[in-house]
Amino acid sequence: MPLSFSGSTVKSWFQYRCPRKTRYETLSSKERDAIPILRDLVTPPWAQLGNQFERQVVSRLETETTVLRPAIGEDYLSQALSVAFLKGRRNEEYAFQLVLEPSAPLRERLNLPEDVTLRRSYADLVRIDRSGSGPVFQVIDIKATQRATPFHKAQVAFYSLLLQSAFTNLRAPGTLSRTGQIWCLPPGSKGEDGEVKAEEFRLEPYLRLVADFFQNEIPAIAGSIVSPTWDNTFFHIYFKCEQCEYLRHCRQAIHEEIAPAERDVSAVAGVSHEAKRALTGLGIRTVGKLAEARGLRASSAGSWALRRRAELLTRRAQALIAGQVQRIPGVASYLMPPRVDLGLYLIVDVDPVEDNLITLGYLRREGGQDRHLVEVLEDSTPERESKALCNVLGQLVEDLAEIDRHNAEHEDAPERQIQAHIFLYEPSEAVGLQDAVARHLENPVVRTGLLHLIRMFPPEHVVPEPEFRGIHHLPATTLRSVVEQVFALPIMVSYDLRQVTCALAGIELGLSPAYAPERPFWRPFSSRLSIEVCRDLRDGRIAAEPVRDDVVARLDAMRALAEWLMQENEAALRRDGDHAFLRLSKRPFRFQATLDPLNAVDLDLLHAFELLENRAGMLDALVSLAQPFSQRRDRARCVAEMTLKRHWKTDWGRYSLLFSVPPESRESELSSSNFDLILTDDNPDIRLNPQLWPLFEVRIAPERPDFANSGTLLVDVPADVYQGDDFQRLLRETRERGWFLDRTFKDFTTDRAAGFMAFLAESPA
Repeated sequence: MPLSFSGSTVKSWFQYRCPRKTRYETLSSKERDAIPILRDLVTPPWAQLGNQFERQVVSRLETETTVLRPAIGEDYLSQALSVAFLKGRRNEEYAFQLVLEPSAPLRERLNLPEDVTLRRSYADLVRIDRSGSGPVFQVIDIKATQRATPFHKAQVAFYSLLLQSAFTNLRAPGTLSRTGQIWCLPPGSKGEDGEVKAEEFRLEPYLRLVADFFQNEIPAIAGSIVSPTWDNTFFHIYFKCEQCEYLRHCRQAIHEEIAPAERDVSAVAGVSHEAKRALTGLGIRTVGKLAEARGLRASSAGSWALRRRAELLTRRAQALIAGQVQRIPGVASYLMPPRVDLGLYLIVDVDPVEDNLITLGYLRREGGQDRHLVEVLEDSTPERESKALCNVLGQLVEDLAEIDRHNAEHEDAPERQIQAHIFLYEPSEAVGLQDAVARHLENPVVRTGLLHLIRMFPPEHVVPEPEFRGIHHLPATTLRSVVEQVFALPIMVSYDLRQVTCALAGIELGLSPAYAPERPFWRPFSSRLSIEVCRDLRDGRIAAEPVRDDVVARLDAMRALAEWLMQENEAALRRDGDHAFLRLSKRPFRFQATLDPLNAVDLDLLHAFELLENRAGMLDALVSLAQPFSQRRDRARCVAEMTLKRHWKTDWGRYSLLFSVPPESRESELSSSNFDLILTDDNPDIRLNPQLWPLFEVRIAPERPDFANSGTLLVDVPADVYQGDDFQRLLRETRERGWFLDRTFKDFTTDRAAGFMAFLAESPA
């Protein structure tokens, strides 16, 4: 069968990285129906929002400038109008839904096989700039989201390639802009007024990504077989698949009616795309094969990440086959304390379209008594979000202040002090809450609450957690991370709250109540509100009360899970030969005394903002560094798979290393102006440990910054780094194409700002 590609197919590849989805999208409807391939064709509300936003944007744009639009009743510009616009025969500044025809020169540039074709595409907007010596055309895509993503930019790059080929084909006098644009929803907007937030970006890195996709990924996808009797397309089921129209088709491979041992290895929670590819290469395609696998940790065929997680994944496969909950031997967690007298539980849901809070739930549990406080935000205005934050976090701070006073009064009677702890379920909920607070710092009540939240962080580091995800857990515990570390459960794909609590409820002395939602709140791999429920709530298609009931049910299940973990930990202590697995040693809760919100001055607020920005920057860097090098490279934050050609000592007492850079890594945003670069062999134990970064710190030499054209990169290494034992080990052991240059996080201001603010505070007025 021939493969036919559109701009949406290209975007889909960079969004999902799924060869099967990409292959299916190249088929016609008749070909899919003949196989048959199960497909959900219902247009979701969030997609309808995108179409409405696009129309509103263009209508508003017409009031400000000239726009060439399709004829009434038509969805796209005619071929004649599109050609006229590209040849400069129209006076409009913008063209809406411009036809972009593929050409032979583009096929040659992308080196497309004979059985691969490019479909006619339609760009949302193309702008012509006539201010220079010749017309310059820029592609603009309209997206009903709050921020542009790499896959949105890849789609614009594909349209830009088509546009560039059109100039050649038509012999038009235009040139392609060096940048593209994504027009997004402004913060807190539904797009009803047509206003946009424009994000401009350099096209070149994304043009290279798209070209690399066609030249290196397409041959394997084209070689796959899709027929009524055979389908060897590679696929992997994970949480993003919830938004894919082919999920029902792929889930047949892990369906509950299939014996667990015969299910596709995707069913094992924690198996990544890369891990599944490595397992497939080893002949391990089913849960049963993974459960029987031996020697994965020592296998040279698997990836480093697979070898590191081999035992955990094998045990999860065994638990799935046995249908039993299993403790992982010898594993303990420093993320949760063994005793909590007063539990404080938070639920945070974010509308992924408007990127703001849609629910905020709080449960205080003490002595068997529960108190719930839930905010459901049907209104998406900033004022409503600010009010919800003040209500819920205000109550949390009030409860913490009460505990703080009680513990202060019983300083000499430790047995009477209260052990309090905050719980969330997903790490991403903590990030969503932090982002919401950051949006409302102009509110004095939120600022005071911010100071209280900063006071939850102890001034010294708690027991260090070797896992990257531990960074989410300094002020609280995310329960999912604890369960993932300590238990192998008979669940599939994801350790979401529904599957985890239902699995633990089904055992002897299991937890109660479990989270067992009905539709529309049921999701296969997540327990946060779905995008469909968020849009239905905001658009009035669902009432607030069932959403509130769902938040309460999740809070109660979280409470039951935390208490079950502590009970199981106590039972383990009593069993001969067993040991406690909850190891976080906590003192009874007390606020820090260094910041007093009741007497806060502007310097205190500024200090708190600095601390929050520092932690947010570090977290953002670690999130990026935790991704596989291909993703870091695609985000232009990593120069990957370099080969060391030679190294020497310079006249300044430093050292220079000259690397050859593969073509796919040459369009990086890293430059000689970056002071936060590390040079490693891609070992995550180095990448994800900020304490080790100084041992691998380097600079790009300013005299050789342009490695995009030269194919070589000159790196400047300080003498103390070069001569260190760790760096010398890299020089001895790193193989060809084994060097990686990454951007980390380096804060030059927080300590200095804190010192300066302390000086100002002590200075006389």
